Amino acid sequence: MVSELDVLLLPPAHQWPAADAYAVVDALRATTTAVLLLHHGARAVIAAESEAGARAVAQERGALLAGEVGGLPPPGFDMGNSPAEVGSHAVAGREVVLFTTNGTLALCAAAARGPAAAACALNAAAAARWLAERHRVAIVCAGEEHGTVFALEDLAAAACIVRALVAARPDLELGDGARLALMLPDPVTAIGASAHADALRALGLGEDIAAAQAVDTVQLVPVVTALGAGWVRLEPVRA
Repeated sequence: MVSELDVLLLPPAHQWPAADAYAVVDALRATTTAVLLLHHGARAVIAAESEAGARAVAQERGALLAGEVGGLPPPGFDMGNSPAEVGSHAVAGREVVLFTTNGTLALCAAAARGPAAAACALNAAAAARWLAERHRVAIVCAGEEHGTVFALEDLAAAACIVRALVAARPDLELGDGARLALMLPDPVTAIGASAHADALRALGLGEDIAAAQAVDTVQLVPVVTALGAGWVRLEPVRA
């Protein structure tokens, strides 16, 4: 049963805090896309640290290739990193290799340190239930610029998870990151008010913002079930 909770505003550059489980949040858009890929029937999502690594894994496994660089899919990718477009692709029963400039990097880093999962506003309640089974947990915000710049939308999505955990366990011991998350009066609006949201609108990807704001619409958690050289495999767990 969870008793200690914190939110890391960025993935640590060096020393990670000890935790029994990590939930990685990249609301705009990697973890939202991963959640929806599995929700639409993908067998697994393989998160890759690098574009070259993603291409190699996808070719080796005959998997679909999804992701972005600078917000848009690189040449040769089957789809982008767009949660709004997931439903228009035939992903059911397929493995999907996902590479993004922030979220998949953070997922690989967290999984190297302990049990890890992908979380966002869409599966906030489910992620909270998955985390609640552990004693000491951390929600990790993926951030921007390869995890070096704070992203408001990640904290906002983390706040949805923190609220769900605190509602179930009011006696939780909270770190300052979790306390800060609870101070956001309207996390859903904050996702759309972020600088990253403005950048997506400029690219014509405003529908992805709305998709990322659909709180508690998916009841599964993409949990890391295997690790390889530069990649982790996520499979759906219904929590």
